[in-house]
Formats: sequence, C-alpha cells, structure tokens
Amino acid sequence: MIARTFSAGLLGIDGFVITIEADVDLGFPGLTIVGQVSGAHDEARERVRSALSRCGHAIPPRKQIVSLAPAEQRKDSPGVDLAIACALLASHGLIPADSLDGTLLWGELALDGTLRPALGTLVVADLARRQGFRRLVLAAGSVDEAVLIPGIEVLPVNDLPGLIAHLRGESTIGVAARRHVRSTGNLADAPDMADIRGLAVPRRAIEIMIAGGHNLLLRGPAGVGKTMLARRVAGLLPELDDQQALEVSKIHGVAHRRSPEGLIRRPPIRMPHHTVSVTGLLGGGNPPRPGEVSLAHCGVLFLDDLPEFLRACVDGLREPLEDGMVAIVRAGYALHFPARIQLLAAMNLCPCGALGDPERICTCSPSAIQRYQGRVPGSVLERMDLIVPVTPPSREELAGSEPETSAMIRARIFAARERQRERLCDTPWSSNAEIPAGGQAILELCRMTPAAESRLLDLAGQESLSMREVDRIRRVARTISDLDPTVEADGMIDVDAIALAAQLRQPCQQARRA
Repeated sequence: MIARTFSAGLLGIDGFVITIEADVDLGFPGLTIVGQVSGAHDEARERVRSALSRCGHAIPPRKQIVSLAPAEQRKDSPGVDLAIACALLASHGLIPADSLDGTLLWGELALDGTLRPALGTLVVADLARRQGFRRLVLAAGSVDEAVLIPGIEVLPVNDLPGLIAHLRGESTIGVAARRHVRSTGNLADAPDMADIRGLAVPRRAIEIMIAGGHNLLLRGPAGVGKTMLARRVAGLLPELDDQQALEVSKIHGVAHRRSPEGLIRRPPIRMPHHTVSVTGLLGGGNPPRPGEVSLAHCGVLFLDDLPEFLRACVDGLREPLEDGMVAIVRAGYALHFPARIQLLAAMNLCPCGALGDPERICTCSPSAIQRYQGRVPGSVLERMDLIVPVTPPSREELAGSEPETSAMIRARIFAARERQRERLCDTPWSSNAEIPAGGQAILELCRMTPAAESRLLDLAGQESLSMREVDRIRRVARTISDLDPTVEADGMIDVDAIALAAQLRQPCQQARRA
C-alpha cells in the first residue's frame, strides 16, 4: 500500500513542499529513503526505524521504500522525520491515510519516539499557510513560533504514540491557541545619547542617518568616541512593522536564533568582529545560512575598524547596499537572502590610530597611511551617504550644557519617518535612502528651491561629483528638511539643507599629521 504525507524543505529563508510517498511490500526487510537526501535524511532512516519500534504498535518486518519529491531538490533538514514516520504508519495500516489530508508535518524524531523542535519553524508555518494546508503538526516545543502565523491550525505533539492515538480517534490533541504578542523590547536598556558630551556633528549625523535610512562612515583617531556613538543607535531606531518583523524573525529562525517572545519587533543591531569570514558576513555554507549582513536586515550593521576587515568582505557589501539582498550561487543551488541594511562603519585614519589627535603624534609613514586608508575601496565609499570626521571634543564642549537624551532625538526621528511614510505611501519605498538615483522619482520626491538647485550644481562642478554622489547629497538634504519642523512635509529643499548635506559627506582624504 502506498501512502502519502507532506512536509517542508528549507532553502535559505524560503521553504518548499516535500511530498513523502511510502510503499510497504513483501521482500527483504529494510528501510530505503530516496530522493536526493543529504546526510541528515540518511540518518533519519535510523531515527525513524527506532521511533517506530517504540510507537506502541507492532510493525511487521517488510520491505519499506520512502520517496521524497521533488527528487531534483536537495533536502537537508531533520524536520521531515515526522512525515516519513506517518507515511510508513499509514502504509502499514496503523493510521487512516485520509487522517493526514491537508496536513503538513514538521518535527525531528528522537530514538524513543518523542518529538523535538526543528530549525525554521516560522518559515515552515508561513509556507503551509501560503500553500493552502489547513493544519500544521509539529513538536510542542515549536508551537510558540508556529502560532505567530495566522490562518492555519497548529497541533502541538509531544511524541509519536500520542499522534497515532489522535489520528486513530482514540484521543484528541487540542489546537494551539493563537497568541497576540507584540514584543517591543526595552528601550530603557539601550545606552543613552546623553552619556556623550561634545561630538555635535557626529551626533547630528547619527540622527540624520537613522531618520532617512542612510549609510554613515565615522572617521577619526582611536578612542575619540566612534564606537560609543554606534552603541547608542539601538535606542533611536523605530519599531519594525508587521511585514518587516516577519521577515526578520524568519531570518533569525533559520540561523538558530529563535524568538520565544513573538515576532522580533526591535530592529537588529549586528556588530561582527573584523576577523569575520566572508561566509560569516555575507552568508552561505552547506546548508546555506544567512550571514551577519542578512541578520541585520531592517536594522543596522556596524563595522568597527573597517580597514581591518577582509577586502573580500568589504567588496561584498556593494550588492547589499545597492540591491538590499545577498545572492548566494553555488553548484547545487542559487538563493537570495534579504539584506536591506543601514551600514554604520568606523575607521581610524592610520594604523596606529593617532592621526588627527591633537595630543598624540602619529608614527606611521605616509605610505603606511595611504595603504591603510586604501583598504576601503572607492566603490563602498561612494555608497556611503554620510562621511563624517570625528575629532576629540574641546574642554568647552565637555563643560557645556547637558546634551540631548535619546528620547528627545528619537521623537524627531519618528516625526521625520512619519513624514517620509506619508510622502512615499504610493511608492515601493519606505525611506529617503531607498529612492532610486537618476530617475524622475528623485526629482519629484526631493524637490529643491532654485537656489538649492544652483548650489548643488556648483558643488558638483567644484568637487567633481558623480551623479550617484549628487543624488546622495540630495536625498540626505531631503532627510534634513524632514527633521526640521518648520519645513512643510512636502516643502522644497532649501540651500541650507544642501550645504549641510554636503558638509556631512566629506571626501576621504588623508588628514594632516599631528
């Protein structure tokens, strides 16, 4: 008798339906699994065989063949264990075959028949809903993730004997209750901008960066406060909307980072060390997993000591910064990881870190400084909307008035984001930084006064700016206007906004040696 069940496979942060067909017939006893299975599924043969022997029902020795379709798609998740076991049970006649109609099964079997959570539950639950399945059966330990997806019944199962009893009508497993959790995170735990005195220009650049979704590079001597500023970004970011929260939670779910409190609502802040590998930063591996760039999707990726990162890592940032995704192409698969990030980077001006500090003397040679700064390719620098020098604060700045708190800055950022949301509501973009360069859209959405237009053209001629750089200044100026409550939401960009946007994008030239 041939029985059929359904499960899922993972490919990046997407899923695909796997059809499991089991045939039990006379012949030499054994269990064979076919369908381009990986090592995890090859091992599933032993897990399933042991679990079936302890299911509480007699399994006669037969020739058993299990096929996983589509055969051309590689499968590498142990979450298929439960579907394989149920297909074999139906083939042996121990459970009604029609009891699994409209059901997707997901879970890893232990040798004693208990069910363990499998990686990627949120992806599988979303797949089941989109593919029209009525019911999702999975391990009880995964139910908190699965119930976050509406429109599908979730049945939590502790062990294989309990599921058999339910399918045979001998007992009942209740449908898991839908949770309405809206975890916002605790902003009070984030470091406050009020802790930092001075650094007025970098503080302003951070505010503009977050308000408009821009990329920012902080340049200055070691110990001046670049990293301290970056660590306070978490307290300024707006909460993710429903679609963004689902995408971020799916990415973190397949990367072994479950969120038991619900969908991830706080934008992620990722700070990888400069020794990170290319695969660790951009993603890949076998099976493919998202890297730090994708884990920062809808959030901020902070790269401290940017020149110290591998050149291949820095070069690989071009596509995510431009397209908002990472393309992983290998011999056996091709997939895309979402990676719409804001890049916040920091770098010293020389290898010793003293260049630009008025109280220290740089001991690096001019050639060493040139090599150090040359480790950051121009193609990445060109994609930075803001390039801001950070200098040690003066005594007057340190003794000045109390600096603004994160709450005060956050209020302005939220107001600017709301202005952008209203302006871009009929477009596929959600922030000023996403408006494409070189088209009619940027002319309509970032309108300038005649004086501002003339000033921008003068800057382009004086600094030999490319069209990409001109449009970046224009978008930053739009964000500066959005942060100004005296400017109407659809008001034109004035000359002061253009001047400030140009000031906050200083070219990376070697600073004079102290």
